[in-house]
Amino acid sequence: MRINKNIYDEIVMVAYDLYERRGRVHGYDLEDWLEAERIVLERHTKEIFQEAKTIGSTKGRKTSDKTEAKILKTSKKTSESSSQTKTKKSPPKKNTG
Repeated sequence: MRINKNIYDEIVMVAYDLYERRGRVHGYDLEDWLEAERIVLERHTKEIFQEAKTIGSTKGRKTSDKTEAKILKTSKKTSESSSQTKTKKSPPKKNTG
């Protein structure tokens, strides 16, 4: 989360710089802020995508680990139950004749 704080601080500084370049004219704060966001995010696009990719791959890995654990558990139960299966004798047929 440190990168988010740094980006916010950088947006603040760029927005203030835009305000000063405009001659400190009031009433353009929103425009300056949005322009500063665009500038800063454009600078950090590669970092942001890399962080998102890392987060996404970590989540995917956790999901696959859980799935793998479920499969192993299921296959273990199946193999245990098949090895413990007892052969049942059929009841004797009644002679009706």
